[in-house]
Amino acid sequence: MRVHLDSGSASKSMNSKQISLRFVLVIPFVVQIFAAVGLTGYLSLRNGQKAVNDLAIRLRKEVSARIAQHLNSYMQYPQKVVKVNSDAINMSLLNLEDREELGEFFWKQVEPFNVGYVIFGFKTGEYIAAGRFLDNSSVTIDEISPQIHNGSTHLYTWETDNEGRRTKVAADNGEFNLHKEGWYQEAVKQGKTVWSPVYNWEVEPFHLSIATSHPIYNQNKSLVGVIAAEQRLSQISEFLRELKVSESGKTFVIERNGLLIASSAEEKPFNIVNGKPQRIKAISSKDPLIKATAEHLEEEFGDLNKIKNIKQLEFQLNGKRKFVQVTPWRDELGLDWLMIVTVPEEDFMEKINSNRNATIMLCFLALGLAIVVGFYTSRWITNQF
Repeated sequence: MRVHLDSGSASKSMNSKQISLRFVLVIPFVVQIFAAVGLTGYLSLRNGQKAVNDLAIRLRKEVSARIAQHLNSYMQYPQKVVKVNSDAINMSLLNLEDREELGEFFWKQVEPFNVGYVIFGFKTGEYIAAGRFLDNSSVTIDEISPQIHNGSTHLYTWETDNEGRRTKVAADNGEFNLHKEGWYQEAVKQGKTVWSPVYNWEVEPFHLSIATSHPIYNQNKSLVGVIAAEQRLSQISEFLRELKVSESGKTFVIERNGLLIASSAEEKPFNIVNGKPQRIKAISSKDPLIKATAEHLEEEFGDLNKIKNIKQLEFQLNGKRKFVQVTPWRDELGLDWLMIVTVPEEDFMEKINSNRNATIMLCFLALGLAIVVGFYTSRWITNQF
């Protein structure tokens, strides 16, 4: 007995087999391509993130090293001046009684040694100094000398010619008690070469400064006075602004108590309150990134004196990651500051995100192309059967 298959049933059976065959051929192929694309995208994202982290670490180290190098050089100048002058005085090569010669000698040291002021304060209250009142002004000579000024103990500023000789009195700055100055008091107290505390001038432009000073004694070991060299810290801020970190990265230097020494932000490390300069802490900075970084350090360590070695940190600001390096900087006379470099992650991510997005788009394009090719290939194969 013969059974005749219905042509419609046979056709449906054949179509079903073709569909099953296409499914078997296409799906594993697509799954493999999808897995490959997914893995490629994941590796692209992970490698991009690793590249950002590596770049941020390297950049922070390089910038911190450059800041340290600048501080090592810039803060050596006043020490060299004090050493040269104290040696010259002790060897009787510099006559402290000849105030004219002393002023000219100091005048000639200001520019070569790159310092703000060279100073000698006498125990008697007399005073002789040479320096720039303003950063780009000519070098003047300041003096308290009752013998010259008819018994007056006012501080007079003299204009000078191109040889350092006095020409005329430019200003009468009123009474000035040098014995209250930190550079004088610290040298007398410790009896050796020291750094003064960081201080602001009491008159405009209120320079933030620090001085190296050394006591001078006579043959009877009695104090004659103090030789000092003042350095303006505003030049450190100028260096930090010129030092390009990243598009929006910031650098700053602080004391262990959190007070600002210098920063790359367009602000001074002090405010004027009732006509007097008042130093500010980094947590009070007007710059949002400096302020946020200082707040994070305070939360992380509590006491900044706990930071003994280089620290690399991360924190979030407005949902965005910031990379930080804190590096202690010290010198042989006891300065102990912290150099801080903060770099926002987004400064590096623009190009990396662009490359990552391009990679992902290419992966999906390859996936789509693979699916289409697989479909037509499976169709061709099934048609052969």
